[in-house]
Amino acid sequence: MKEPSVSIKTYTFTWLSLLALTLITTLLGFVDLGVFNMVLAVAIATMKAAIIAAIFMHALFEAKLVKVVIAGGMVWFLILVTLTMSDYITRGWLPY
Repeated sequence: MKEPSVSIKTYTFTWLSLLALTLITTLLGFVDLGVFNMVLAVAIATMKAAIIAAIFMHALFEAKLVKVVIAGGMVWFLILVTLTMSDYITRGWLPY
């Protein structure tokens, strides 16, 4: 099986984008946006995780079956987070 060849230019761009996103995350900590601080921090962390998975883990260069398995894992994760959050949100609805 032939390994995908990724150029130095791609790795450099990936590294610089990860550094930029880390800088944005750090600077976001000094700004008070209320609830949106956490939303933006999680969105930036998701972008960083996607870049790492796509480039460093070579998910971008894999066969379709691997991409389907990755998508299935993400859907399953979203199902679990949704069920956990719905349980957490509805805890105070019933009187004790």
